[in-house]
Amino acid sequence: MSFTFYYVPHQMVQDVWDKSVEWSMIIAGGAMAVGAISMIRTYIHKSFNRTNPNRYYSMLTLISLTAMTVIGLFGGGIEPGSLFDTIFTSVLSPLESTMFSLLAFYISSAAFRSFRLKSFSAGLLLAAALLVMIAQIPLGEVISPWIPKAKDWLLNYPNVAAQRAIMIGIAIGGVSTALKIILGIDKSVFSGSGK
Repeated sequence: MSFTFYYVPHQMVQDVWDKSVEWSMIIAGGAMAVGAISMIRTYIHKSFNRTNPNRYYSMLTLISLTAMTVIGLFGGGIEPGSLFDTIFTSVLSPLESTMFSLLAFYISSAAFRSFRLKSFSAGLLLAAALLVMIAQIPLGEVISPWIPKAKDWLLNYPNVAAQRAIMIGIAIGGVSTALKIILGIDKSVFSGSGK
């Protein structure tokens, strides 16, 4: 649908595009509400389950969700300098940095174990992965000024092409699954079983 908008410059296509954007925002808001309710129900159940060894993490998740929601709604908004923004930049951003720095070691070890130089395409993938990882740190620009440029080219051209192909495949799969459910071909959604 979205690529039709770029190739068919007609007012009707523009109107359909505008309506689909409005509807997608409404559906996304509803999906977020359903997801929040589902998460709250799940974590309440996990919090009061005494056999769950991680119930304190579930309680912390619920307390954090409630506190940030209340602060965001009634604590002066989310503008820069507000309490919400201060908590976000002082707590969440450092926690994300810590998580991703730990994740870098797991990614490196997984890449070392899984990348075996068996073919030319595997070698290209290994070289691209190493180039992107080196360019992400300041040492990459010190080694050579073309390393960040090569990383930007890799992420902006071949990577974007692959992402678009994957997104088109996901969209086609989603439409076909929705049609199977709407037409009654796939009834496993309603029965709760995989048959």
